[in-house]
Amino acid sequence: MRTRKALVVRGGWQGHDPAGCTDLFTPRLEQDGFDVHVREDLSVYEDAELLAATDLIVHSWSGGELSPRQESGLVAAVEAGTGFAGWHGGVIGTNVKNASYLRMVGGRFLWHPEGFQKFTVRLTSSPGRDGEITEGIRDYDVVTEHYWVMTDALNTVLATSVLEPTGGPWAEPVEFPVVWTRRWGAGRVFVCTLGHRVADLELPQTATIVDRGLRWAART
Repeated sequence: MRTRKALVVRGGWQGHDPAGCTDLFTPRLEQDGFDVHVREDLSVYEDAELLAATDLIVHSWSGGELSPRQESGLVAAVEAGTGFAGWHGGVIGTNVKNASYLRMVGGRFLWHPEGFQKFTVRLTSSPGRDGEITEGIRDYDVVTEHYWVMTDALNTVLATSVLEPTGGPWAEPVEFPVVWTRRWGAGRVFVCTLGHRVADLELPQTATIVDRGLRWAART
């Protein structure tokens, strides 16, 4: 039986602690039998042979920009069946000039209120497909950055939150996705907007969702 391979690509802005956050999940992947490789440079996306042999890419790189070759290599791998997953700014606060990347991921961070906010992560009552990622988890509160994101209708939304108007230019509460899945070609994409710091990802409900999301993207 072939050993499943995971590629963790991390770096960029260190305020999101890409090493600390990804280190929470790499041991769990290894325990599940994955051969995990960590790379701290985006040039790995130029290695078509490596990407083709990879079952799961975990991307944690806030800010920055992919070169045309890196972007095309990554997107082609996902379209061919490699799973792709990530959280917070490491996956939707990055590569904002890379249109093909953004279409593949299905969302982009736009803004958040200053500081940490307390809000409720609301699990979708009838998520339909991919509901196994959040099965058994009830609504729960978090205190962290509350992301305003732009997404599209191709996503399967598994959890949401509501951003209340607090003197801003919007007059009514706005609901945003917190967790979603997406099909892109033959590949699976998983995104969680939580994860500003290690403590956010250590929260049991969030840790379970991300754990399951990584495995879902890798088809395990």
